[in-house]
Parts: sequence; C-alpha cells; structure tokens
Amino acid sequence: MVTTRLHGRHRGFTLVELMITLTVAAILAAVAIPNMRTFLWNNRISSTANDLLHSIQVARTEAIKRQNGSVSVCATPDASSAVSDASLACSYGNFSQWFVFYDQNSNGVHDNGEPVLGRGGAAPTNTVKSNQKGIVCFGPTGFSNPVCGTQQPTTAVTICDTRGNTAVGTNSTARALFISQTGRSRVSRLFADVNTAIASTGSCP
Repeated sequence: MVTTRLHGRHRGFTLVELMITLTVAAILAAVAIPNMRTFLWNNRISSTANDLLHSIQVARTEAIKRQNGSVSVCATPDASSAVSDASLACSYGNFSQWFVFYDQNSNGVHDNGEPVLGRGGAAPTNTVKSNQKGIVCFGPTGFSNPVCGTQQPTTAVTICDTRGNTAVGTNSTARALFISQTGRSRVSRLFADVNTAIASTGSCP
C-alpha cells in the first residue's frame, strides 16, 4: 500500500502587497507623529504649570501651619539636587526654576539656616514668564503678602513653548497661572485667561 503525502504550498507577500502595506504604514505614521508631538508638548506645559502650582500651594499650607514668619516660593538660577540648600538664592526672575523656603524673618531673602521645603523646574522646551518679581510669599493667614521683603510679589505667570499663545477652540496651547491676594492660586488653559496673563508678563515665548 502506497501512501501519498500532500504538501501545502507556502505563499509569501507579492511585491504589490508589500508596497500597499508600506503605503498604509506611511499614511498612519504621517497622521500619528504630529499628534504624538502635540501630546508631548501639551504634557510638558501642563506638568510645568501643575508643578509650580503645587509648590505655591505647599508654601501657603506651610505658612498657615507654622503661624510665624512667611513661606515663599522664589525663582532661582539652579534648583537641581546638586545645589545645597544653603546655596539656593532667589534671583527674582522668571520661574524657570524655583524653590520653596521658610522665610523666618519675612525679608524675601533665603538666609542661612532657613529650611528649604521644596524645589522645582520647568521642562527645557518651556518658556516661563512672570509679572512683578519672581517671588510669592504667604503669611500666617494664608493670604499672599503685598510685599515680600522689598520685592513686589508675582500675581501672574505664563507658560508656553514655541507654539506661543495659539487658540485651540476656546483653549490655548499655553497656560496661565494666577495668584490672588487671598492666596488662592489656579492654572488655566483658556485663551482669554492666557491673554490676560500675557498682558502683564509680556509675550510668550
């Protein structure tokens, strides 16, 4: 008895099928890459705005809790972990980098021995601009002090990237951060709010 073994044919892609597959992949990439870039930009701006907002809220909470002196957030040239607490100094510029400290004598200066309570910094692709001086300080009531030592405190901050303040519906590609006299702070992406912030901080980027 003879057994006949049948072998199935193995068929690969034809050149035409391969070209169609590559064309579809190229179209999908052309659509996906710009969307991914926009997602990354938006995420970096939101992260910077929220980090600064968190530091300001921490300062206000600590000021209420300590009930003595002030707690301040101020701009600094370098807030990296490599810089010692004692070396951190306020630059009173824009909040590209910042730190939170317990300002025991309420002079708006980080003096030797005053505890550092936090640090932060913007993403390298972000531009951060503030009105007045790059410092915010809170007293025991939780209200924003009208003067931080001899410095006028920041009340508005704009965070943007190379897209600037571009409208996306009613929103903006940039972010605005506001600090009220009562000490409450908020972040907004509304185009109108960003325009209000830019009016006092200057154009962004």
